Amino acid sequence: MTILADRRGEIFPAFTLPGMDRIPVTLEGYRARANLVLIFAGDELGRSPLARLLEELVARTGTLEAELTQVVVVAASRPAEDFPRGQGPLLLVLDEAARVHRQVGATDSDGKPAPAVFVTDRFREIFAAYLPGHGPALPSAQEIIEWLVFINLQCPECSPPEWPW
Repeated sequence: MTILADRRGEIFPAFTLPGMDRIPVTLEGYRARANLVLIFAGDELGRSPLARLLEELVARTGTLEAELTQVVVVAASRPAEDFPRGQGPLLLVLDEAARVHRQVGATDSDGKPAPAVFVTDRFREIFAAYLPGHGPALPSAQEIIEWLVFINLQCPECSPPEWPW
């Protein structure tokens, strides 16, 4: 996977999907309140290297909170019971029909849901997009953090919004 410059500057589409408790989660609820890291897991939620990336992000919870960031993990199927629920900044939502995966390009060459990562600002403007079929690796947690720091430096006079949780 590689960063796709042609997605930079686009507004990430809003969506509403059920959380693990079946309560709807909408991206619009984070507007002007939190930067977003959107991780499309496809059906690979518990597999490496995606599992490793999620572990790295949980380990960097303090940094993500300092950068006013919500991580939304979009799975195309229900995760195994050992998925780290309620840990750090990870919010898991279900895209069981893979509609949102297809809408944003998080699919493989056969059209099946595949891992992808988007980093956006508080208004869902895409700063980085890592999509399937454009290289072998997901970004590291460090790369994601660097994008978030860069995003926040773009608006130094922005007062931090009240943290959503």
